[in-house]
Amino acid sequence: MSQNCEFKTERLIVQDWQNQLSTATKQHVFAEKVIGILSPKVTEALPDGWQNINTIEKAEQWIQERSQEGIFSSVSLKSEEELIGFLFLYACVSEKQLIDMRFGYLLAESAWRKGFGTELIKGLLSWCEEQKNIRSLAGGVEKENIGSIKVMEKTGFTIAAESKASDAVIFYERKFL
Repeated sequence: MSQNCEFKTERLIVQDWQNQLSTATKQHVFAEKVIGILSPKVTEALPDGWQNINTIEKAEQWIQERSQEGIFSSVSLKSEEELIGFLFLYACVSEKQLIDMRFGYLLAESAWRKGFGTELIKGLLSWCEEQKNIRSLAGGVEKENIGSIKVMEKTGFTIAAESKASDAVIFYERKFL
């Protein structure tokens, strides 16, 4: 599997976040964009380390932490090269060198209800299929996040066996092999 998750869709460019950090000025601009994306509404269901990212220092720390956890990709609009969100992938090697991937994504409030979530996940599914060694892709969605639940359902995910009706988060999965 490639180290980075990079692909393009009709309207989106998904690439390694470091492609945007070639200079200190660009690093500062990227951190400012992170602050803009991680609004209270976007992060309300996320862990504490994802909350209140409202200074350059906090944004830079958040970026560093995400980059150490797994594959961290930026999501930008092709037309304007505007950063609108992030895609996170975490690989778990399983038997026969097949990989079970966990993922998460978030989009800026300005990108909500425009079909970008569905387009992003369809692109991710195509990328996974191209890798030839990804057995499954799974992610959790908060029960109240109707938009993300619709994205999962539209893109062919099914509710994972470990999800219970009483859980606050519903886990979805898609198998490839």
